[in-house]
Amino acid sequence: MITTTRARRLTAPAAALALLALAACGGSSTDGGSDGGDGGPTGTADDPVEITFWSWLPDIQKTIDLFEQAHPEIDVTLENVGVGTDQYTKIQNAADAGSGGPDVAHMTYDAIPSFALTGALADLTQYGGEDIPDTFLPAVVGLVQQGDAVYGVPQDFGPGVMYYRTDVFEAAGVEVPTTWAEYATAAEAIKASDPNRYITYLDPGLADAAYMGLWQLDAAPWTLDGESDLALDLNSDRALQWADYWDGLNQAGLTIESVQGSDEWFKQLGDGQIATWVVGAWGLQALTGVLPQNEGLWRVAPMPVWDEGDTATSQFGGSGTVVLEQSEHKDAATTFALWMNSDPTAVESLKNDQGLLPTTNAAWEDPAFLDEEIAYLGGQQARQVFAESARNSVTTWRWLPFQPYVGSVYKDTVGQAISGRTSLADGFAAWQDRVAEYAEQQGFTVTTD
Repeated sequence: MITTTRARRLTAPAAALALLALAACGGSSTDGGSDGGDGGPTGTADDPVEITFWSWLPDIQKTIDLFEQAHPEIDVTLENVGVGTDQYTKIQNAADAGSGGPDVAHMTYDAIPSFALTGALADLTQYGGEDIPDTFLPAVVGLVQQGDAVYGVPQDFGPGVMYYRTDVFEAAGVEVPTTWAEYATAAEAIKASDPNRYITYLDPGLADAAYMGLWQLDAAPWTLDGESDLALDLNSDRALQWADYWDGLNQAGLTIESVQGSDEWFKQLGDGQIATWVVGAWGLQALTGVLPQNEGLWRVAPMPVWDEGDTATSQFGGSGTVVLEQSEHKDAATTFALWMNSDPTAVESLKNDQGLLPTTNAAWEDPAFLDEEIAYLGGQQARQVFAESARNSVTTWRWLPFQPYVGSVYKDTVGQAISGRTSLADGFAAWQDRVAEYAEQQGFTVTTD
């Protein structure tokens, strides 16, 4: 899910933005009970502990109500203080002030390292979260874990898949691609069958597309050693493999430039002008919510791989639930965060009320969940495809402590190359230069290759 889940940069109409934000997705309250130590209150049903939860998910109160029924000793007050960066700014201000933040917060995976590095987040293994690595999918545990510390409970994620229009592929007389080489061949066939159709789009401002590709290639474009030694390598062979591939499609006119989430982009998807969407599995919610008239025309397939026999995939979107270090009730806050994301009742609520993909091992071992036929996709058992991607997701990907900045300068570097149909490798070099300059200004010791 997106906010994508990075409270992602999407300029969608209101309904579409709400759908994509799912997927992509005042101070700590005074305790009503006694405090059990550094992190632990032990409230009662008559005298409950009170915690505050910041989230922008629209129907999350339904899940909170279920929690309070199961845990009457803890009262949860929900506050929506803004989406993505608006909320993060308020959390940072509270962290700087030492007070004024929530006990628990919704946070996208790319934002967690920044707050962990500054000490704003609690290590949940100290407050009852020691089993998180065993409870949740390996594909997401690495996104909330640093060393032995765990700074969040995984909530949802976006295993990489490819949605495609069956009618467009049939009209072009081409098979659904399983490798990126076959994808390029299909792009040529689709364009040859109709010059107004394209296999996909390139969005000059969508850094997530590059993240997804670099992640699949295990390209390691950045490596943080300790808290301050940063190595940047956006010029590696693997990084340039991605850049050169999309250079070829872009300069050959086989892709169309479009802004993900815009009215025009949804129209292009709906009309079949764009034939595939390589994205996190949460893309299904956007398709069903905005393009209901397309029911039966779309299917989902595994994300193409680079070489026959490869299995590596990546992710797009996702978020977790964090506990602030300044919370006076970290035990209760951790209890809530764990229950909301792992209890079977809560997982069902998040799935049905929010459209979120669960992140627990148990959910993805449930045949009823995996085998459900999705009517929009022609009765396809789509979660089987999602599960395959989740199993094969590269687990070494890490976000930088200042990832929002990295994404913000993509448009002015790589995006310029996309729009001008010039070298994406040059765009990567410019992107790296901007990131290096900023990192040095923030006090990091930077080396580049």
